[in-house]
Amino acid sequence: MNYPVFSLSPSPSVFVIVLLLFVQVPSSVSNSALFNDCSNKFVCGNISADFPFWGTGRPPACGIPELELKCENNIAKMNINQVAYRVLDINQDDGILRIAREDFLVGLCPPEFVNSTFNPKVFESVEGYTNLTFIYGCMAAPTPILVPGLFTCKINAVNYQSGYIQAGATGPGDCYGSVFVPISITDLSPVVIMPDLEQSLKEGFEVRWKVDGEACRECNSSSGVCGIDSVTNQTTCYCLNQSSGSRTCALPGSTPNAAPAIPAPGMCLNFSSNQFMKYSSHCLMLHTPWFLNSLFYSFNFILSILGVLDRIKKSLSSFRTTFTLLERLKLQN
Repeated sequence: MNYPVFSLSPSPSVFVIVLLLFVQVPSSVSNSALFNDCSNKFVCGNISADFPFWGTGRPPACGIPELELKCENNIAKMNINQVAYRVLDINQDDGILRIAREDFLVGLCPPEFVNSTFNPKVFESVEGYTNLTFIYGCMAAPTPILVPGLFTCKINAVNYQSGYIQAGATGPGDCYGSVFVPISITDLSPVVIMPDLEQSLKEGFEVRWKVDGEACRECNSSSGVCGIDSVTNQTTCYCLNQSSGSRTCALPGSTPNAAPAIPAPGMCLNFSSNQFMKYSSHCLMLHTPWFLNSLFYSFNFILSILGVLDRIKKSLSSFRTTFTLLERLKLQN
């Protein structure tokens, strides 16, 4: 009885296909494309911005993930921690963003019951602002609250439910819901005047974004464009006709200032831009031009794949032999 097994000997055509799949396009090609894309500024109404922002013509590699800008009806907007904001101003020199909650632009009622919170790895507070909590849907407001600090809202189709304001970032307690939002300290007064407070909410508040400004300045001074490395999530420099991952762009005839690559565990081949070759007792260190690195790594990977295929072939062959012996024993019995 014959049990056909697929031949796993790699033919030249298979080798070519695998090679085409794993040989990477030189990084300078994609890096040049990112240089062009990230050179474009985000422009919407009177708001314009570049790094660390992205969106509307600027791909994600151009900025910090949390700083995506959108342009709707010529109005700049963004979402931070599930809250929709209108962008009122971007001060790139000081790294300060002024935003206002979209729900409060039309009044205190009804809000989206999501607090204005910010990732501390991306944002930090600006001096002169404090949190104020708006509490909704109460049976009755606490007695110490003065009447100007009270308001009413229609919550779940019920009119005239009491609401009030409390300093700090607190929860709703026994009431239906609450929202806290930063507000300018100068706009607060011992006696809350609701129209003034609503105007202050429309004028928004400021937050400062965190970014490696020094690295970006080095990149810009070398005629590069700043972006974000998707692997390390760190600031990187995009340059025309140069490989990615550099902190600065290289002048003609020089080498970019790049962080040293970390070799994979167990590798004995190390590639760099130096054009000489040396031998050590632990491994052979081949120093090649950068544009050959991808080819060498891909070739080694292909050899590994072929080795795996060969081991699979041997395992299947052993299985076939065992299966044949079992069939013969079965026939004898």
